Amino acid sequence: MSSEGRYRQRMSRFAENWRAMALRGLVAMLFGLVILFWPGLILAVLSLFFGIYALVDGGVVLVPALRSSDRGARRWLPLAEGTVGVIAGLVALLWPGLTASGLLYVIVGWAVVTGILKILTAIVLRSEVENGWLLAGGGALSVLFGVILAALVGSDLPSLAPFIGVFAVVVGLALIVFAFRIRDRQRNRQT
Repeated sequence: MSSEGRYRQRMSRFAENWRAMALRGLVAMLFGLVILFWPGLILAVLSLFFGIYALVDGGVVLVPALRSSDRGARRWLPLAEGTVGVIAGLVALLWPGLTASGLLYVIVGWAVVTGILKILTAIVLRSEVENGWLLAGGGALSVLFGVILAALVGSDLPSLAPFIGVFAVVVGLALIVFAFRIRDRQRNRQT
């Protein structure tokens, strides 16, 4: 198969998953909006919402990666990102007696690791995807968010909730825009 044929095949597979990426963005936005518009959020509720969000986000990345026939970084990067999300979600949901600081460390670890994996994915796919900067930017925001949140771990949870909510909304929007740009590019190539 020619180089152009392999490129089209990879782009087609990537474009087929635009819905999954849009779903990730939508779930992130919903999580962020709930956090922003629920004043006085308590630890149990934030743990529940973050756990569900991370579990869904990780699953949406993990399932297509498991089905993919790709090899190398194109496969292990989404596998790793999905696994991190699922583990973070399960920890937030199932760890009895999780403290506010413990939950914040789970969120910090999830944000930094998934952010790095998004940046690496954007680098691996840079020659195949236009607007990969949106994915890399979302990853960089995730890492920055994790670092800032780590610095604020001693703060009380209700004061950090709006910060978490805004982050989720911004990353959600970036993922949705990236997903629709992938879809549009694929449609333009087919016509």
